[in-house]
Amino acid sequence: MVTRIKNAQKNNVVMAYFKRNLGIIIGLIMLVIFFGIFTENFFSVTNILTMLQNNVVNAIICCGMLMAIMMGQIDISVGSTVGLTAMAAAYLITNLHWNISAALLVSLLIGVLIGTINGFLIAYLKIPAFVATLATQSVARGFCKILSDGISIRIRNDAYNMIAGAKITIPGTEALSANGRVPISISVTILYAVIILVVTWVILNKTKFGYYIYAIGGNEVAAKYSGINTKLYNMLPYIFIGFLCAVAGTIWGSKLQGVQSTLGVGYEMDAISAVVIGGASMSGGSGTVGGTIIGVLIIAVLSNGLNVMGVNAFWQDVFKGVIIIIAVVIDVIRKSKTSKVIS
Repeated sequence: MVTRIKNAQKNNVVMAYFKRNLGIIIGLIMLVIFFGIFTENFFSVTNILTMLQNNVVNAIICCGMLMAIMMGQIDISVGSTVGLTAMAAAYLITNLHWNISAALLVSLLIGVLIGTINGFLIAYLKIPAFVATLATQSVARGFCKILSDGISIRIRNDAYNMIAGAKITIPGTEALSANGRVPISISVTILYAVIILVVTWVILNKTKFGYYIYAIGGNEVAAKYSGINTKLYNMLPYIFIGFLCAVAGTIWGSKLQGVQSTLGVGYEMDAISAVVIGGASMSGGSGTVGGTIIGVLIIAVLSNGLNVMGVNAFWQDVFKGVIIIIAVVIDVIRKSKTSKVIS
């Protein structure tokens, strides 16, 4: 009897997930079918794994961006934070010959510092999130250029490069590999993203912190009068975002085995796109990790498919911008209908 109840509960959770995200799931399936028909080797294991690996950083950043948007805020400094934290580690390891552990610690502290500054400006000084994070975006990008002096910094450290270079081999998958003889290997970076997504889900769904984020995003005044320290809990998500950006910078710098001053440019666009497509409301109060995962996959499939088709990268930005507009319009219409029903 207990087993049946547990199975029924699991089935209800799965059904609720698909019901809540039905529209974007259908959109994802349509994109996959379209690119599967009009591009070669789209469904190959190599292409799929490459697509997932190339979007690991976006998935990690989205975990933080989701929290900001759920509170009705935003963070457009994430790309520059990724770039600066990666650049700082590269500079310390290559130019100053620091120990890798110390360099990575400093990199993480820089990410946390930027997040703390953003959170303090927004929560305590009441500076609009767009303005505050625009300022830190400019400062972080400026420091990237100062440290690099306009040139790429190569990282010739095997331990650092293995952070993203390690692979997990799956036994018994020889038949699925390209040559049919060697088992499939998955980049460890995909595992990093999965772990961070799971941790974010736990934070938002199983902790007081997550409950407070939903409450503040739904109605900050009501949350304040209910006893929630709204200033503190408006600030903490930005610290988390800064930490995640530092992790993402470490992973991407390791994967590239070097860092340029332009690393991270435009990352905020992909993160905002994925979170909004995933159902998070720009006005706050709603959003899920499950929906964000689908949003990340939609951006991943779109970028990969357009690249395979040879579409100019500039046009890809146009498509992503249009998708954001459509998602926001849908959200506005949905909220308008909900308010009419309530009234």
